[in-house]
Amino acid sequence: MLGAPIPVGEPAPPFHATDQHGNAVSLASIAGRFAVLVFYPADDTPG
Repeated sequence: MLGAPIPVGEPAPPFHATDQHGNAVSLASIAGRFAVLVFYPADDTPG
């Protein structure tokens, strides 16, 4: 189940993910820098 959308202007919640090069990325690792996070939940799925 998905959580509620984050309102515009609110800080991002803590997260851990992997970038396109296989490197670990977390909110803490990009702290103090501008970032745009894009999620494609249906990427690489049929249909």
